[in-house]
Amino acid sequence: MFQEYPKIEPLSRDDQKLLAGYLNLSPRIICDLSLANIYAWQDCETPHATLIHGNLCILIKTHREPDYFLEPLGNNNLAETVKICLNHIGRISRASTGLVNRLPRDLFEATPLRDHFDYLYQVRALAELKGKKFDGKRNQIKKFIRNQPDHEFLPLESRHRGQALALFERWSQDRPNDNGESSLPHFGEGCQRYALTRAFDDFESLGLNGGAIFVAGEMQGFILASEANPEMVVAHFQYANGKIAGIYQVLLQKTCQEVFSSYALLNLEEDLGIPGLRKTKLSYQPLRIEEKYLITPR
Repeated sequence: MFQEYPKIEPLSRDDQKLLAGYLNLSPRIICDLSLANIYAWQDCETPHATLIHGNLCILIKTHREPDYFLEPLGNNNLAETVKICLNHIGRISRASTGLVNRLPRDLFEATPLRDHFDYLYQVRALAELKGKKFDGKRNQIKKFIRNQPDHEFLPLESRHRGQALALFERWSQDRPNDNGESSLPHFGEGCQRYALTRAFDDFESLGLNGGAIFVAGEMQGFILASEANPEMVVAHFQYANGKIAGIYQVLLQKTCQEVFSSYALLNLEEDLGIPGLRKTKLSYQPLRIEEKYLITPR
């Protein structure tokens, strides 16, 4: 059971079902309010929990920025709950537009966090890739199919853990070191390795799914995701052998076709301000970009 404020305690694996209940109180859209994200990244972003006015408030302690609360989970006396959170730590980060619109503007300042905006897509559009705007994607897919006739797509399962972690290590070794991306703490390989390992350790309890591409029997790419709500799935990790032309395009399309087909929307999470990642996510023609905010006292 979660403790009443001012007691704030670290989340444990035993809290997963209870936390899932709070997350399901309202449809979750932003990737930060994902059971998988909250637990997988805890080696680098340690989550703590407390109850304020019956709302569950999650405090994130991180080495890469000042500590912050996520938006409260619940609908009880939100303005007062937010005020208590801000009195404690000074900031609520990754807050949704829904929360911002329910808070009095004269008491709270909401600053857009562009690097943390989520990219939302229609699953059907990414499965079909119809129209001129996707010509380049379809050409890459054709190239992959032509050059890799012995490829196979499979739904990602916990039994693929060893192959997926081995692929991550190869991906990590192949990363360029001169483009500035590796200097971003959140994008650091150590944090990703810890998070990916935790995700596979709790694959079933976190409700994970996804897809994987094999070439000549060896895994060359995978997507790991989880359900945010009955209408939307969130892709948390995507890695592939970038030396194989078209593999990322094939991986995303096949996963949308064969694993995500029951969902209307796919959330491909944030771009973290990385220019190449932002360009790629925009090239897939998002249905919308979900804004997130930093809330501070006015």
